[in-house]
Amino acid sequence: MNTMTQAATTKRDVQPLIQQEISQIHQLNEHHVQQVMAYSKGLLDKLFPLTEGSHRDVCQYEVYYQHLLAYFADGRKAGLQQPGQFVALCGRKSAPDAIVLMQDGRHVEISLGHCEHSDAAGINDIQIELPEQQAWFSLVHGRQFAATSKQFTAPDGEDYQID
Repeated sequence: MNTMTQAATTKRDVQPLIQQEISQIHQLNEHHVQQVMAYSKGLLDKLFPLTEGSHRDVCQYEVYYQHLLAYFADGRKAGLQQPGQFVALCGRKSAPDAIVLMQDGRHVEISLGHCEHSDAAGINDIQIELPEQQAWFSLVHGRQFAATSKQFTAPDGEDYQID
């Protein structure tokens, strides 16, 4: 076998290996995101408990009048134990793009929308405001980024801005 044939054969043999490794890494990343999402929802349960059930089991969030509702796969629904913690949303009430909750003056934004890394409820990310550092921290992606002005709608329909 000459050198050209040997190089071509080696190239063909490597391609399936590379594809297999990429697939394995993708699966590992997905598993990691699922673990981080479960942990982050546990934090939501601690800071913003529902009247029943867990944020881990929610399959949809919706705003009904001025209240945040969480729906479960079995048809049950629940609100926040402290309804006043829901302070704003982005998008339509029936299918919000983001929900903003507040605990002790600190905002938490739940980004929604079904994508590759979202869960059953459509959560893409959960971001916590770090006012003392003028930054936000993404629980799901593990990154901190500079605070920018964010525009939302309050439950009563008024503008709600986070500076």
